[in-house]
Order: sequence, then structure tokens, then C-alpha cells
Amino acid sequence: MKKKRYSEPEQTQYRMRYLLGEDVFPVEKFFMATSAEQALEMFAYSCRDFEATPALLDFAKWNRWANEWDFEVPKEVAQQQIQSVLDEQNTAKAKTTNSNGTKTTTNNGKLLKELEMYETRYNNPNYFIRGKPNPKYKREIDRINQIVNKHNSSG
Repeated sequence: MKKKRYSEPEQTQYRMRYLLGEDVFPVEKFFMATSAEQALEMFAYSCRDFEATPALLDFAKWNRWANEWDFEVPKEVAQQQIQSVLDEQNTAKAKTTNSNGTKTTTNNGKLLKELEMYETRYNNPNYFIRGKPNPKYKREIDRINQIVNKHNSSG
């Protein structure tokens, strides 16, 4: 009997043409995505370090059967979606940095969870190698402790 295999959703090529700032010539970016929303999120992520929001000229999906670009989402709607994703990224960025521009303790919490996971594995006999704790986990524990101690001493 054959096993059923998980089939991934089909990806399609999306094209974004946009102007950045006072540029005269449009820039094109291409993304492979399973949906228009995913392609817009990917585009917004690629624009996260721009000083201004790019002005979208068009957003198109490649129709391989007709061998042409289809405009399935109006550019105004796409521009609004890009702006909302960029706003979400900016608020998330503002929450993780303080007035000095340095990371706050939210990153420290992630490190402590990772440290706890490695310590659990280091002490768990199920993860031992030849009856001894795995040295890989000890190295990770030491690395995370150094980062946490460096962060605590500077902050």
C-alpha cells in the first residue's frame, strides 16, 4: 500500500513594481509565494529598512498558461496591506528597543528559555552519549550564559 505524501501548496511568482523616494525609474522585485498576502508580507519585510514606504506601481501574479502578468489585487489595496505590515513591524521593533536603540530584556527571556531547554537535555539520561552528558549541550549552555552575563553587566 502506498503512503500518502504531504503535497505542498503550489507557489506562484509575484511581481512588485515600485518607486522609492524621488526615484524616476521603477524597481521590480519578484517573490515566489503561495498567496498574494504572503507575497505582500515578503515584500514588506524586504522594505523594512527603507526610510520611506515605497510607492507601489503595480502588483501582479504570473499566469503561466497565458504567459502574462495578471493584476488580481488593485495597487491601492496592496499598498494598504504593505503599510499595515510595515506598521506592525515598526511597533514590534519599538517594543524590543529602548531609547538608546539597544535590545531590552525581551530577548533575554528567549535566551533563558533556550538555556533551560539545553540544561534539561544536558541532565537527561535519554540525551547522554556513551553514558555521559552530551558536550554539545554544555557548549550551548556556556555560550548562552556568556551572552546573558554580558547583557546583565552592560545593562
